[in-house]
Amino acid sequence: MKHQRYSSAVNVALLFLVFAGLPAAAQIQVDSASPSAAPQGTVNLDVVITGNGFKKGAVAQWFVSGTTNPGGVTVNSTTYKGATQLTANITVAPDAVISGFDIVVTNADRRTGKGTDKFAVTLKGTPIGCTTTGTPSGFSLATVLNPVQPNGAALITTGTLGNAISVRPIDLNRDSVVDTLLAFVVSGGYQTGVTYLFLLDPVTGKRQATNPVSGIAWQNPMTLLTGLRGTQAEAGDVNGDGVPDFLIANTDTTAYLFVGSLSGPPAYTVSYTSYPIAHPASAPGYWQIAAAMGDLDGDGMDEIALGARPAKGDKTPPGVYIFKYSAGAVNFVRQINDPTGVLSSLFGSAIAIGNVDGNPGNELVVGAKTGGANGLVYVFPYPAQQSNYFTFAGTTPSFGTVVGVADVNMDGVPDLVVINASQALVYPGYVHAGESFTNQLNGASGLTDLWAYPNSDMGQVLTSGAVAVGAPNATLDKNCQGGVGAVHLFTSPFASSQYPNSVFEPPDLVGGSGAQYGFGVAIVPGYPFVIIGEHFRPVGTTAGAGQVYVYKAN
Repeated sequence: MKHQRYSSAVNVALLFLVFAGLPAAAQIQVDSASPSAAPQGTVNLDVVITGNGFKKGAVAQWFVSGTTNPGGVTVNSTTYKGATQLTANITVAPDAVISGFDIVVTNADRRTGKGTDKFAVTLKGTPIGCTTTGTPSGFSLATVLNPVQPNGAALITTGTLGNAISVRPIDLNRDSVVDTLLAFVVSGGYQTGVTYLFLLDPVTGKRQATNPVSGIAWQNPMTLLTGLRGTQAEAGDVNGDGVPDFLIANTDTTAYLFVGSLSGPPAYTVSYTSYPIAHPASAPGYWQIAAAMGDLDGDGMDEIALGARPAKGDKTPPGVYIFKYSAGAVNFVRQINDPTGVLSSLFGSAIAIGNVDGNPGNELVVGAKTGGANGLVYVFPYPAQQSNYFTFAGTTPSFGTVVGVADVNMDGVPDLVVINASQALVYPGYVHAGESFTNQLNGASGLTDLWAYPNSDMGQVLTSGAVAVGAPNATLDKNCQGGVGAVHLFTSPFASSQYPNSVFEPPDLVGGSGAQYGFGVAIVPGYPFVIIGEHFRPVGTTAGAGQVYVYKAN
């Protein structure tokens, strides 16, 4: 008996050694799928699955993420390409679940591996390979400004609505209560543009069908100008009457000022007169490449500042050209050129006006994103003069792509915001020479394509300071032609370095990608609205109509 027990023990030990010496069974790993998304109704789509541990006879399955529900995705066949690749041919039912999907691979030996949320089924009409995260939590889509009409076409058919947007409140009957938000929206292609004014409810953000004071039906939107495309919109008050005035720049030909006026009772209506701003003889060839409005002479009325840079072969240095509205005319006042005289600095390609140094009067702030090693920002203290300035230098490329002045950290003092190639940097007010930024606002990873081109905005959303930056070609889906587009919203209090508090993407991608969501961006100062333009968006049966989305903070 002792001998028998001894032999059994030896056998068990030998078996243990044998199995311990064998290689462990390979684990199945599912890393990715390409394309990673397909719309409802897709038939016979080949999806390449990459991973590890695949064997001949492996079978792939699709399940709604976190479930065992196939969700309307049928795997027609699975083809073994090697230990690291399979090709699954799938069909997505017309009523398939719109969701993320897990991909499960099972080898012939019944070993399995799962890739969590590696695929998405999207709304019918969405391009293959494209997905959108839609509206971020904390916001809701209040309305769109270019809805589909009963005939199937868009309300506005002039094309590319949402090139640029600027919004300001107005008190129509001077009773200290805001009645309407004036949304200045630019549309159109080359020499086909139309500039509109939408009249929005300050509570809901929706278009007002009637005048909120008189109750009389009014035109909404109003057409302010035809035949001109622009990609920058600014707001101010050039005559001190309390009615917002607007400016369109970076146009086909020249900038235009729109001066508002209010009628008295009983109509209480707003109207606008447009004024072209002539190209001064002293300015270089590329005219009105950037714009700002603000009071530079301390009289309580805003001036207009327009940037210009030399055209090919032009030896005129880049500069900022200042204009003043008076007695129904826009008059050139003076210019400030790049102090270095460098023709290629892009001085004047970004402009802002505001009190950033704490002394009486507003400063002129000018970006020169190719000046110096990585870009420069010039601050010309009040009253802005050619020889009196200090600078901030960038440590990363394209410093000074955008400059802005607003109280974004909500301490009651205007701050300087400088945008570079992928960040927004906050210099807390009051700002003086030699100071550094305290907040580095980084674009969301992988979503900075065309960062801040051409539009961004900064100010206040409800009680938080905010910086909103468009990235109209952004996408995480490399198979999504033209990109999806995104808007990065940073809200105070800011960390020393942070990513966006919210990222907006289109509600859906039906009709195609590459519509440049985030080309137009506007914050409504002190209100819960973020307004975003997607200027190539198809709307109903109108190709390239463009859409403007009004989001409201919950």
